[in-house]
Amino acid sequence: MKLIAQVKLQTTPEQLAALKQTMQEANRACDYISSVAWEQKTFNQYALHKLVYQDVRKQFGLSAQVTVRCSAKVADAYKLDKRHQRKFKPQGAITYDDRILSWQMEQSQVSI
Repeated sequence: MKLIAQVKLQTTPEQLAALKQTMQEANRACDYISSVAWEQKTFNQYALHKLVYQDVRKQFGLSAQVTVRCSAKVADAYKLDKRHQRKFKPQGAITYDDRILSWQMEQSQVSI
C-alpha cells in the first residue's frame, strides 16, 4: 500500500538554504533544457531526456531523478504552447517523487 501525505517541512536554516539552492539549480536546468528543446524543436519528454540528460547531470550537479523530473517539467510546459520558448522562475515548483524524497518512519527521518 502506498501512503500519500501533504506535509509542511520544518527546516533548519541550513536545510532551507539547501532546498532553495536545489530548487534554483533545477529551474536553471529547466531553462537549459528548454533552450535545447527550442533549438532542436524537440518537445517529447523521452527525446529531450536523450538529448540533455548527461549534460544536465554534469553542468548542474543534480541527482538522476531530479534531472528526469526537470525534463518532464519542460516537456509538460511545451504541451501548453510550442509557439514561444518557455522560461522558468528561479523559485518555481519542482516535483519530489518517492525516488527523490522518502520517509524513514522508524528513524523519524526524511531522505532527500
